[in-house]
Amino acid sequence: MAKEPKRHHFIPQMILRHFADADESLWFWRREMEATPPITISTKNLFVQKDLYTFVHADGTKDVALEKFFSKLEGVGGPFITRLAAIVRDGKTPDLDAGAWSFWDQFFYYQLKRAPGAIAAYTEQMGFAAKVDTAVAQIRDIYVEDGSDPNEPGLAERVRKNAIVLAQRAAPSPDVLAAFKALGLAIYRITDPTKSFIIGDVPGAMARFRHPDNSLSRPTLFLPITWDIALGQTVKPKGVEVIRVDREQIRRMNVATAARSQVIAGKSGTLLRSLATGVAYAGVKLGTQ
Repeated sequence: MAKEPKRHHFIPQMILRHFADADESLWFWRREMEATPPITISTKNLFVQKDLYTFVHADGTKDVALEKFFSKLEGVGGPFITRLAAIVRDGKTPDLDAGAWSFWDQFFYYQLKRAPGAIAAYTEQMGFAAKVDTAVAQIRDIYVEDGSDPNEPGLAERVRKNAIVLAQRAAPSPDVLAAFKALGLAIYRITDPTKSFIIGDVPGAMARFRHPDNSLSRPTLFLPITWDIALGQTVKPKGVEVIRVDREQIRRMNVATAARSQVIAGKSGTLLRSLATGVAYAGVKLGTQ
């Protein structure tokens, strides 16, 4: 019998491999390293946490259905990213069919909320700790009534963890899906081979883009998916637009990613070091930035 997965990537390896070399290694730096330079690491050991998406039942058995769901989604995503990148690098604009749009909407939705940093930000915003305390108190009252131990070891942590997993399982609402259907796909492309995007431990950074009149746009969300391609949304329903980004814009986007991240990674150790020494941590801000 195959072993259930215990090591759960919250930034999929299907993305990390597009920032790595042939040996599936890339550069990374975490803030606790402080002045220590970036080092290399395997994709399998980066942005991963034990039992992150595991639901634990009262009898101790574990349910990894959510991790399997994400693995299935990533199985579709790997070929999607590879094909899209090849088309864009060939100077063309991808033509997405219904299946591709469906995948993108799901992937975008889940990727923005599944990382531990995003989970922490959302739970703080929701007053999650107080709700867990209330739930634990109610469970202990039930335990007293049926003769079980109200001081079950680890009860509060299990309730907290399971509530997070259930929230992660929640599919996008009809309203969210309707909103996504009214949007298009922005593809931000780097054409300078000496430049690259980084990737952080909390997807969903927002950056301003320069308009033709030299003004700056409102903060716009983007997700790097390869070292030279990031994706976002446009207001053109189901339209696809490829946008070339210059050095100034690349730096603006990388700074935005670094500012909300505790861990950053990419193909260039020199780039990571410049961000490590020059970008202070600003925390994870939900909504506008």
